[in-house]
Amino acid sequence: MIQKEISWYQGKLYTSSVKIIFDSVLFSASYSKWKERFIYIHGAFDTQRKIDIQKLEKTFDVTLGTEQEELFKLVYSLETYYSIILRIIAHKAIFSECQNIHCIFDDNTYISAGILNYTCVSYYNWFLTSPNVEKIVSKIYAAVSLQDIESKGDVISVIFEYIFPKEIRHSVGEYYTPYWLANKVVDEVTNGDEEAFSKKFIDPACGSATFIVVLINKYRKSSNNLIFSNVCGIDINPLTVLAAKTNYLLLYSKYCGINVSTPLEIPIYNADTLAINNCLTLFPEEHDYDPVPRIKYDYIVGNPPWVNWEYMPDNYRMQHAKLWQHYGLFSQKGLNSNFIKEDISVLMTYVVIDNYLANGGKIGFVVKETLFKSIKQGEGFRKFRIIPQNIDLKVLRVDDLTQIKPFKDAVTRTAILYIEKGDKTNYPVDYIVWKPLKKIKSFECNEIFELSDYIKFETLKARPSINSVINSGWITESEHEMNYSKHILGNNGLVARTGVFTGGANGIYWLNIDADQGNNVLVSNITERAKNKMKKVQFTVEKKFVFPFLTGNELDFWSYNYSKYILCPHTYVSKMYPIDTTELAKYPLTEKYFWEFKKELEERKGFTSMDESIHEQFFYTLQRIGVYTFARYKVCWRYISKNFTPAVVEVAIDKYLGEKVIIGNEKIISIPFDNREEAYYVCAVISSTPYRKTIDNYMVGTQITPSIISRLNIPQFDGQNPQHLELSRLCREGHFTNGEKTSYVKQIDEIIEQWVN
Repeated sequence: MIQKEISWYQGKLYTSSVKIIFDSVLFSASYSKWKERFIYIHGAFDTQRKIDIQKLEKTFDVTLGTEQEELFKLVYSLETYYSIILRIIAHKAIFSECQNIHCIFDDNTYISAGILNYTCVSYYNWFLTSPNVEKIVSKIYAAVSLQDIESKGDVISVIFEYIFPKEIRHSVGEYYTPYWLANKVVDEVTNGDEEAFSKKFIDPACGSATFIVVLINKYRKSSNNLIFSNVCGIDINPLTVLAAKTNYLLLYSKYCGINVSTPLEIPIYNADTLAINNCLTLFPEEHDYDPVPRIKYDYIVGNPPWVNWEYMPDNYRMQHAKLWQHYGLFSQKGLNSNFIKEDISVLMTYVVIDNYLANGGKIGFVVKETLFKSIKQGEGFRKFRIIPQNIDLKVLRVDDLTQIKPFKDAVTRTAILYIEKGDKTNYPVDYIVWKPLKKIKSFECNEIFELSDYIKFETLKARPSINSVINSGWITESEHEMNYSKHILGNNGLVARTGVFTGGANGIYWLNIDADQGNNVLVSNITERAKNKMKKVQFTVEKKFVFPFLTGNELDFWSYNYSKYILCPHTYVSKMYPIDTTELAKYPLTEKYFWEFKKELEERKGFTSMDESIHEQFFYTLQRIGVYTFARYKVCWRYISKNFTPAVVEVAIDKYLGEKVIIGNEKIISIPFDNREEAYYVCAVISSTPYRKTIDNYMVGTQITPSIISRLNIPQFDGQNPQHLELSRLCREGHFTNGEKTSYVKQIDEIIEQWVN
């Protein structure tokens, strides 16, 4: 790619053309059909990330306002412009000259040249009847030069990223695979196959055809151009299919030439991969999908869409819901809250292996790393078995790219999965962690580079973290760590809990104490940095329901320091229910405070079905409250953290409130205890180096959930056991020392190592 500003996708011609198109759009049948299809594929904008409207208005000199319709109109304009560019590129690659502008956008132009299926859906051709737009098409045609887009990689994906602002791409989830990453997947999945150049490949979610371009460039010479016939791509988005076909034509015309006597059917199809060859789903007739050849392939490569099932459009979910049960991909009954967090890539992986991959064939798929380690999600995925056909899937290896940033403008937890169809997975499997050696600007390039110059590849071993549950979340560790983790993993009777959640009303419940007033305190609500802004007030309230409050960033390894307070109208007796209105009336100052914010508290969202009924009855309720909330001692850790940092949080002797238990927010996970020695014993065990390292090896990213504790072998505390008492003492003294904690951890490690060796 020539590194200069290209006016037709980076400069003024591009932005001014989009504005003219935007101003010319009519809310016609073409627009309505496009919008219906767009929502079917991507969903409405209100289910996606928030878009910076002002930035888009400034870029294109348009007015979008607050109505979604104008945003849809802008996207329609961008897609129309993109379709114009794609067809101009194709026309210039095939024909020496342009007789008239209209022929560029006429499917028959390509058919007459022997290209049978280079077509574009009709709703992108509306501009041909708009005089204002037609004038600018000639300017665009004159500006487009194939020399501007010479590249060894996927040139079309680069153009896409320039034409569509990242705010739009993020909102609709459009991330194209970097060329170098696609090349790595192809290299690895075909490793050892000397005849790979003659095999058949399919990308079932091909996007702009990055993987197909890689395959053609890799095998064109050795296959004597046979690879052009041995690749296949499918995508549900008709505009994306047009982009993929354009990419294919650029290479085909360059290396094979267009010959009218040898008709070409481009092997890229607009279809719903989840519906093809599957009796459980039906094609929506109005979508006019392409028929796809029903054959088996030696290799599947690609990057399936990463979209949570809950964010998929309703009609799309309804069409494919039975497939999840058909493949046994979720164990819960019904489409409950755990299931809908599953990712569409889970379903697509199983569907394409079942329908497209030959027995003994291999797949290399770019997927989410959480599919392997998450406890709640991915259970069905990790069975690695096509249940309806009783076919096993052998995981060959997984590459973990979470420490690098492979996708431009996106922070993702990326992994690459390699599977062979027809054999059973044998654990442990190789788990390759990519670690950056230096700043990796090259990752944003569109060509191949030497990965080892930028990355260190560390080989770990992966296996289910619960030996008796084959589809439990994986633990990934070195062979040395496997020797002690087999003793550390197990079970115990401990239950960890999430801290208190205000339902979006931190600015009401979080308090500063400004003065002591005997049985009462003068408080002011903490509105700074609150996500939902609240008015600032100062009130006197009774001390009864004011508690010291600990937030995630105030907790560290064996230490904590609270600086805030919380108004908590619950007790250890009422638990998840707040005190009733009769009881609250006995505390008129607190009651008055809540009534000051009644409207804001009533309008809170995010309550579960169980909590919602409580909220409807008591507008001042909090969430995630139980007997455990009021425990005198808690072993706590931060929910979001790069490392596991436990600490024992004791009952406080507060300068305003006297003796009060400390309550943690939702970013703190805790195990409650009544016995001080037991609390420090448990904290000592999970603070030891072997236990912490094991937890680090099976935690998901930076999320250290309550359930991580359930997979550990923690012997029940015995007050007569000298080792247990010594562990408790060492941990307690380590908490209160003003010096180095390392010596205490070392002494704890010496005891724990006797258990695990």
